Amino acid sequence: MNDYIAEFTGLLSQLDAEERSEVVDFYTEYLQDGNFTAYNDCVRELGTPRQLARKVLADYSIKNLQADQSSDKQSRAAKPKDNVKTVWLIILAVLSTPVTIPLALGLAGLSVAIFATAFSILVGLIALAVGIIFGGLGSLVVGIGILPSDAWLSMLYIGVGMTVVGILVLLSPVFSAAFNGIIRGVTNFSQWAYHKVVPQNRAEKHGKGRQK
Repeated sequence: MNDYIAEFTGLLSQLDAEERSEVVDFYTEYLQDGNFTAYNDCVRELGTPRQLARKVLADYSIKNLQADQSSDKQSRAAKPKDNVKTVWLIILAVLSTPVTIPLALGLAGLSVAIFATAFSILVGLIALAVGIIFGGLGSLVVGIGILPSDAWLSMLYIGVGMTVVGILVLLSPVFSAAFNGIIRGVTNFSQWAYHKVVPQNRAEKHGKGRQK
């Protein structure tokens, strides 16, 4: 059991000291109470240390993200990054869970479709923004380049370039809102699918529920 707990603890470096101590104490107490002394007995009961760690990290990330969503404005600045991190941890946890039931298989297929669609939209938004930037800058460069030979045409190119850049500046809040909205939607779906696909382990069902 000690080897199992030591390996499990080493995989929880993303948690802070208090959270790590809480979860390690929880599972150590459960294994001791159940007299699971051999490493293989622990694996049969809770899965491999890596499987258990990935589940714990996903659970804590979801919990912390939900707490941030209802806290002060300062936490909102890092929300897109936190959303992406949570989705990644959820994916790792799901991949570590044997998917055998039809519902889980259906959700897995739906998740792939949603992620692919969201990724395509994000790539499209980024490509559009990059295209606008290069188009505007290109027009400015051309306008400056022909200034000595044709001032009026140069002014036209420069005006078009400045207009394009100005449009991008005006649309930047729209791009930001769309990007954050897509990330938030994927995160919310991921959390819902995670709770449907990844069941509570035996320790969590043993009268104590999920970690608080």
